[in-house]
Amino acid sequence: MTVRTRARVSRWLVAAVVVLVVAGVAVSAYTGARATPVVVIGVGSTDEQRMLGALAQEALQRSGTPVEIHADLGGTRGLRRQALADQIDLFWDYTGSAWSLGLREAAPPADPLESWERVREADRDQGLRWLDATDANATFALVVRRADLPAPDDRRDLGWLAGELSSGRRTLCADADFIVRVDGLPALAAEYGIDTSGMPRKATNEDDAIAGVRNGECFAGLATATSGAAYAADLVPLSDELRVFPAFVVAPVARVESPADRSEVVRALGRLTAALDTATLARLNGRVVAGADPADVAGEFMDELDEGDTTPAP
Repeated sequence: MTVRTRARVSRWLVAAVVVLVVAGVAVSAYTGARATPVVVIGVGSTDEQRMLGALAQEALQRSGTPVEIHADLGGTRGLRRQALADQIDLFWDYTGSAWSLGLREAAPPADPLESWERVREADRDQGLRWLDATDANATFALVVRRADLPAPDDRRDLGWLAGELSSGRRTLCADADFIVRVDGLPALAAEYGIDTSGMPRKATNEDDAIAGVRNGECFAGLATATSGAAYAADLVPLSDELRVFPAFVVAPVARVESPADRSEVVRALGRLTAALDTATLARLNGRVVAGADPADVAGEFMDELDEGDTTPAP
């Protein structure tokens, strides 16, 4: 090869390298522009919040959405404060908590659908978008030991418990504020006809109420319907047929115009929210209380959804 030929080849090689570099930069820029944005999930400070956060993380990652977790953000107030300050894009909240603590409204609705619709509407002006609601209602509940329930064909709701508590031989363990608050035990007694005049009662926190029911010190205790601790202790929440307790519907909330406020995220979380109800969330929480890693529980739950999902891929 002559010197002139080598020089010509060298110029061709240099030109080719330049073209490839420019093309690579262009492809990189194009790919970067289309990269899926990271969704920052805010997680509260309870076992249930950690479980819900792990479920959202697993669902989004399986859909190809990268996720970042900001944990231990407190309760409803802390989560909403972080979202409104653009620090997180997505979090799980409860309609009753959002209504009374976030929006500072009185008398949270007891009907789950009404609760979700009213909170969703009110939060639009706050820059928060409530996504699909679950069938999980983390409302207050009185729990009893499974062994103390009546026969399967008998009533197993607060109407049955009202008769037991009215006998004067059954102890109720509940939060001190609930025992005296007008919309607490007095309201429950009025609606269900509970004679509280001779009813033994013990003021205690939720954990001690659950422990008291488990060891037989209390016949019934105040907890939540999705309590993992109650589930792990094999306690059963009794249904509130008259809807005295306000609804605490569990749902994901996205910050408007954030990476979570996209159809891909809504669709990915939609499969999850459709599969969650009160009993299911209590069961998942119970596993966390018993020592399981929320990430492992979430992965197994999503595996179950994937195995049972017959919906064609879009």
